[in-house]
Amino acid sequence: MDDLWTIEHRLWLDGAEAYGELLAPRCVMAFGPMGILEDRAIVESLRGVPRWTTVEMAGQVLAQPTPDIAVLAYRAQARRDGAEPYAALCTSTYLRIGGRWRIAQHQQTPLA
Repeated sequence: MDDLWTIEHRLWLDGAEAYGELLAPRCVMAFGPMGILEDRAIVESLRGVPRWTTVEMAGQVLAQPTPDIAVLAYRAQARRDGAEPYAALCTSTYLRIGGRWRIAQHQQTPLA
């Protein structure tokens, strides 16, 4: 399941192109300052936004209730150039569609 953590890391650092490639149909994401986003609105919200330059994931938990569903949970510590560090508790749900993992849900709870 290392590939799921690699995908998750890529989504933090690679931006809109990665999301466009890896979104499951009807994907839903919840971000504190941005609210709830669905489908292509997720990709569009990332265009032109500065990307994270680093992300560290700690306390990683992977649950796989079925062979084609996986849930990741972790604490993220991320940085952007010229910005304060960002910390959040995160969850992501992946579906295996056509033999490839696609993200179906992601949620971040910012930490003070």
